[in-house]
Parts: sequence; structure tokens; C-alpha cells
Amino acid sequence: MEQKQPISPSLPSNLTYTDINFMSKRGYLSKKLAHYLQLEDNEGDLLFYLSFAKPSFLSSVNEEELLLLLSEQMLIWWKQNQNIQENVKSLDVRHDIQNAMLKAYEIYKEDLFSTITFESEKEQAAQSKDDNEWKVYRDVMFAATQGQFLLITKDEINQYKSGTILCDGRIKERSDIPLCRNLAKEILEQRGYEKTKFMSWLLVLSEAMTNTIKHAEEGKMTIFHDKEENEIRFVIEDKGPGFDLKDLPKTTLLAGYSTKKSLGQGFTLMMKLTKQVLLFTSSKGSTLILIFESNKNMENLDAVI
Repeated sequence: MEQKQPISPSLPSNLTYTDINFMSKRGYLSKKLAHYLQLEDNEGDLLFYLSFAKPSFLSSVNEEELLLLLSEQMLIWWKQNQNIQENVKSLDVRHDIQNAMLKAYEIYKEDLFSTITFESEKEQAAQSKDDNEWKVYRDVMFAATQGQFLLITKDEINQYKSGTILCDGRIKERSDIPLCRNLAKEILEQRGYEKTKFMSWLLVLSEAMTNTIKHAEEGKMTIFHDKEENEIRFVIEDKGPGFDLKDLPKTTLLAGYSTKKSLGQGFTLMMKLTKQVLLFTSSKGSTLILIFESNKNMENLDAVI
């Protein structure tokens, strides 16, 4: 069957910059919805270009334009200061479409659903306030968990990537979770770790990767062996909306506490089964580092790969 190719539509006349900006956001959002619904890439591209064909799709009854209609509706709700998430949940559409819309909102709310300000002084003041708040959360959670949970900065991430890379894998689709888990299992078996030890490691790895699939655009898993520190580290990086600081104390300290973007029981489980849990989080992505005691006295350990 011949595939549809993206076309460049004729733009409506008398478009303003605001109109074009809105169409661009609508097209980009519909393309992301298509991706989350696992449609072909060319279908998403077609929706993006089609967004520039007319000012509005709200009255469209064409099924092929449904994602454009829904994307436009989300942007209008934002302009009207309505609760986008609640409105999406009340829509009479398929459940997978609702999930795609909610995921797109969580990931792109800073880019598509926020008012950009160019007042640098205000930005700097806000950043300073955020930094101070972050330090308070870091210190409180570190103390409350007796050092098991630590917030880190982006600049601190690389120091935990020292040592030998044992394996890595991408996390983009749900099917990637067992693939990465089996890859980790295989390499740990090859290096002589006891199954009773590393099965708990794989359990928390699965928790972290599941969170990436649910709430992020995509992610990556990397496993490091740091011989000097006698540690195995699982590093899970994602391109998601990040964790809300105000929810982290409850998420880490209360078993079973869950929000849409939290790991539910994941953090409490991780702290039970790891030496330490480290987290860097921002609106553009997070890095979760799970640290385990290697406790292996094997000769030529680094040669067994």
C-alpha cells in the first residue's frame, strides 16, 4: 500500500504571528499524540503539516483529523485557564487516546502550556528561590532517610558514572523493560553474582524503567561497576517532566504514597533494597541512580564480561 507523504498545505491568508505559533503548537502536539498511540511516523508528520491548513479543527468530523481537534482543544483549555487533566479524563474518547493526551501534557506543559517571560531579573530571582528550596528538600530527605535518599545536581551525575560500563539499553516502549532487565540479568550472571542477590536489584530496576515508560518521552539504562568504591550502579535517565519537589518527602517516606508522576511504592522499595538512591530531577528530565554494594571477591572481575 502506498504510504501518505507529508505535504505542505497552502497557508490561509492574513495569518498573524500568533496564528502561526498556535498552529505550530497544535501540529507538534498532534504529532506527539500520534507517536504515543504508536502510529507510523509519516502519519504524525502529516498531522503536523495539516495543522497549517486551516485556523480551526474544532468542527471537524473527519476521523483522520481527530488528533488535531483534540490538540487544539487542549490548547484552548489552557488559554481559558481550565484544568486540562480533568477535562481530558472527562472526554468521550478511547482510553489510550486519553492516556496519550495526559502524557503529552505532563511532558510538554512547560513548552506548550506556559507563558514565556523574557524578564531576566525575575527569572534569576525565581531560580534563586528554587535553589534554596531545593537545598532544604535535599537536606531534610537525606536526614529523614538516614542518608539512603539524596537529591543531586546535574553537575554531580558524572561522578556516579565512574568505573566499567557493564551494559546499557534504551527504554522507549514497554517491551524494552524485559529486554533491559534480561540484559542486566545476563551480564550479572556472567560476572558471577548470586541470583539471590541480583534478583532484588532487577526488581527495583524494573520499577524505575516502568516509571520511565509511564511518564517520560524515552529513557536509557546503564549499569556501572565501580571497583574502587566496590559498588554496582544502575543509572536510569529519562526525558520526562520530572518529579515535583513538594511530593518527594511523602513519596520517599510514606509507603504506598503515590501521585501521577511519583513511583508509588517504588522509592520505599528501592531504599529497602539498595545501598542508596540518588535523584536528579528537572522539567526536562530526570536521572535516577540506584547504588548496590558489590560485595564480590572475585579474581579478575573486570575480565569477566
